[in-house]
Amino acid sequence: MASLFKRWRKDGNYTWHISVFQDGRTKMFSTGSSKRELALEIKKRLEENLIRAKMGLDPAERLRPVLLSEFIDIYLADRRNIGKSPKTLEMDQFGLNCLLAFLGDCALASITPEAARRYRDYKMETVKPASASIELRAIRAAFNWAAEKPGVKYLYANPFRQKGLIPTPQGRTLPPIFSPEEKTRFLESIKDENHRRLFQFFLLTAARRSEAINLTWADIDLKGKQITFRRTKTKRDRVIPINLELMQVILALDHSQPKPFNYGGYYVSHLFRRYLHKAGITREISLHGLRHTCASDMVRAGVHLTKIQKFLGHTSVKTTEIYTHVLPEDLREVAEVLSCVG
Repeated sequence: MASLFKRWRKDGNYTWHISVFQDGRTKMFSTGSSKRELALEIKKRLEENLIRAKMGLDPAERLRPVLLSEFIDIYLADRRNIGKSPKTLEMDQFGLNCLLAFLGDCALASITPEAARRYRDYKMETVKPASASIELRAIRAAFNWAAEKPGVKYLYANPFRQKGLIPTPQGRTLPPIFSPEEKTRFLESIKDENHRRLFQFFLLTAARRSEAINLTWADIDLKGKQITFRRTKTKRDRVIPINLELMQVILALDHSQPKPFNYGGYYVSHLFRRYLHKAGITREISLHGLRHTCASDMVRAGVHLTKIQKFLGHTSVKTTEIYTHVLPEDLREVAEVLSCVG
């Protein structure tokens, strides 16, 4: 239906053009690119839309064609702009560059679910399942962004969003969390009232960093005593009740600010590390550890696992089962009942 050809410029370079016979005459379109992979992808989309037009259908949603290498640069730039930590950026870049080395610099939209499975199989043969899982999750998040970002998109669908594609490492353990004593010490080290309320909010809601900093005043229903976290990691809203302690934290916030927590993501992580050091806590605990601490506190209190699942917003209770561990200090009361007498 359509054909590709090169049109040379005066500077000695060329651009791929598309020739197509339409409405009784030949029309030519510039792809704007000298990359054959991109030109082929644009040609494919053009042919699809011509077929849809003949069938009386609207054109498919327009995609911006990019090579995988170009997409990596665009995605990492966006991640920097929203304040992702250097460690997260490093992992994103590593995972995507490994995919680039495996597939070559192909058009992003040409990556198929079958190619994603081949890459998964390759990683399972070359690295440990835990490492493969981390890399594939980073790639899946990047491709989700390409397919779901506002405005012009880069993908119609995410080829890495297949059930069972990402391996679940055996013997998965809970990331480091605060003990009750460490939690108290951490909060007592924070003299700035606004900062203390921020971290109290994390501990009382199990909020992810993005959920807290994207929260608006409209998302807090004081009359109904509930908070709605919009478009969470699972792409669903998460609604949690407001208890008395959380209500006190919310009422004490500066309501003249545009948002409850008017901070950037990177700054919040920086504050957490600063107060961690001030409290003398030397163990490796991340900001996300506050969410894990909140979940573990609920387990300690005897809350049923399915209720914890709904509170955290997990789509599967299997994800929540990681919190059914027993902490070392919780074993003391068990040990006290043991005796060789009687």
